[in-house]
Order: sequence, then structure tokens, then C-alpha cells
Amino acid sequence: MITIKDITGASIEVTDLDAAIRQCRLCKDSPYKMPCGHTVGEDHAFMLEQLTAIKQQQRRERWLPSTKKRYEEGKRFTKLDMGYEIGCHEAYHPASIYWNSYTGRT
Repeated sequence: MITIKDITGASIEVTDLDAAIRQCRLCKDSPYKMPCGHTVGEDHAFMLEQLTAIKQQQRRERWLPSTKKRYEEGKRFTKLDMGYEIGCHEAYHPASIYWNSYTGRT
């Protein structure tokens, strides 16, 4: 469970990150005013920034050590890096063929 804050400073607990991001994207253009004076769209846009940052951090935590090292060194990713990364996490992705042959797994 993740806790974020809305534009008024109230804490909101998020149980499904993808659903929360989807909801914020749908509502970020809402023109309706809240009692605090902000619009609903401003509130959802504020929360969307926090949620996308959390999603990116979670993706980075799942990276392979070599990919994480290249990112920390500021080096650009090559197609091979991305292919091995995809093949490692998604078993039925076409890049998994190359990943399995590279690591010796079948």
C-alpha cells in the first residue's frame, strides 16, 4: 500500500497503482471546483506526478544489475541492453529467445 498526498495535503492510500494512474489521467482535465478552491483536475494532476514517479522507481528496482549500473553511470542504453532486460522479465517476449541463449537458460 502506497501513501500519497493530494493538493490540500490530505493523505491518500493507494492499493492499485495502475488503476490510480488511470483514474488521475481520466480526471486531470476536470473543471469542477473543490471546497478548497482548486479544481478537481488540478488535484488529479498533482497526484498523477507523484504516482508516475513511484511507478518509475518501482520499474528501476526490478532492473538487472548491469542495466542499473549503466543508468547510474549516465550511459545510454543500447538495443542489446533493452532486449536482455525485456527478455529477463517477460518470458514470452521475442527478446526472451536471445536472453535465454545468452544466459544459458531454456
